[in-house]
This record gives sequence, structure tokens and C-alpha cells, in this order.
Amino acid sequence: MEYKYELVQADNHFPLKIIAHSSNEPAYIPRHWHDSIEISYVLSGRIDNIYIDGMNYSSKEGDIVLINSNAIHSFSVAKGQGRQAITVLIPSGFIRENIKDSNPILFDCISIFETNEQRLQHFEELRDLLNTLFVAYLNQHNDPLIHIHLTSLSYRLVYLLLMHFKIDNESLPGFNTNKYLERLTLITDYIKENYDQSLSLDSIAQVFGLSPEYLSRFFVKHVGLTLFQYINAIRLEKSFRVLMNTDHSIIQIALEHGFPNEKSFARVFKKVYHVTPHQYRKKHKRLSEARSQ
Repeated sequence: MEYKYELVQADNHFPLKIIAHSSNEPAYIPRHWHDSIEISYVLSGRIDNIYIDGMNYSSKEGDIVLINSNAIHSFSVAKGQGRQAITVLIPSGFIRENIKDSNPILFDCISIFETNEQRLQHFEELRDLLNTLFVAYLNQHNDPLIHIHLTSLSYRLVYLLLMHFKIDNESLPGFNTNKYLERLTLITDYIKENYDQSLSLDSIAQVFGLSPEYLSRFFVKHVGLTLFQYINAIRLEKSFRVLMNTDHSIIQIALEHGFPNEKSFARVFKKVYHVTPHQYRKKHKRLSEARSQ
């Protein structure tokens, strides 16, 4: 069975990505993996099955399930009533850049079967923070300084996880150490560190001692994207923040983020946002000015 890598992009104005779920219809998210830490938190109703590296969980209102970086996981829910949950995705780089630890960072943070009184208190603190984060996220359009509030909550979330739930690598049962995951993580980390440089299939293959043909097949098989699609996705994610938060020219943004020219940047941008970078910036600048009046 093949599992697909999922590229997670943080939200525009703060380090995390939050997804709200409220459908009562049955749904299935097939097995996949990504290097972000994922938190599933049920506000009401239930998630019938969460598969994580060979283990299965059923979560209900108030349950917190953290999925570690690179863990293979899937979700399934049956038809139900009043189901509401949130997913919080924390890029692993956001955690690593704030602590001096080059090793993989793992957490033991699943509340479902917890009985230890001290850990139950830690889960309650985490639950309160997730509720606050969710409310702030829902009301973001009413607060012109919301990016500051959400960023501060993001740091608080990482602080609680590191203080109360971080564990040693060998302590986590079922941690996936498959060779292809390790190799793919090295390759994607390299791209993230060098996305603003001129990257080619041949040059990346040479760095990792692989043939270009093998690297191309390997990447499509496990990521579900071509190498260049992934590189452009990283470049787009990084350039989008600069586009929305500065007055830098479009050509400057393109060249500083690895695109060979403005036309290439506009083509990749339009595939995702359906308008050019200039049109998108202009539209959202007008909306921002209207909200501030």
C-alpha cells in the first residue's frame, strides 16, 4: 500500500494552520503523512476512527489526539449529528527554530485513555488553549491585530507541548523509521532550505547520491507531486507572505524566492489563486482598507 505525502501550508498571517470541521456526512481521509505536527480536537460529536501508525482511536467531545511528524494516519467518520472538530497543524520547522535540538521532536499527547492526574491537568490547560485559539480564529475578521494574538497563542501552544508532552524518540511505540520516509524528509528539508536558489532535478539528485530518473519516480510515488511542483509549492508559500505583508514589487518577490522571472511566478500563482499576484494583492488591499474604515 502506498501513502501520500501532504504539503501543509501555514495560514497567511501566523505560523499555524487551523481547519474547522462541521459536516454531519460520512467522510474518509485516506492514509497520508506530512512533516507537520497535527492536533485533532473534538468540540462535539465524535470521530469514529483515527488510524496512526498501526493504532486505531475513536475520539469524542473534548478528546485531543496529536499525530507526530511523518506518522502515517487517516480519519473516518460515519453519518452523525452535531459533529464539530478542529485540526491544528504545526510546521515542524516552527518548533525546531525555537529550540536547540536537531533530533526529531516527538510528543505523547493523546487524552483518550489518560488517567494520570497531573497529565489530566495538562490536557485541561491544553484544551482551554485550543478553545481560545479556535474562537480567536473564527473572529479574526473583527480584530485588526488578530495576527499578533494568533501568533502569541501559537507560541503558547508550542510551549505547552514542549513542557508537558515532549518525549524521547525511542519512547514512542510505532514511530515510523522507514528508510523512504527518512530519505524523503531529508530531500524536502533540503528544498525548503534552498528554495530561493536555482534548483534542478540533476543537482538535487547529485546531493543525495541518486540518479535523476530514480529521484523523479521516487518523489512522484511518495509525494504525489513532481519534484518541480513541490519546489514551486514551497516557493509560492514563502512568496505569498511577502506579497501580502510588504510593498515589494512583484518582480523582486519572484526573483528573491527562486522564480526565474515574474511570468513564471504569475503562472504558478494563478494556478492556485486563479488571479495574478498583482490582482490578488490589489483586491485584498481594498478589502483591508474597507475593514479598517
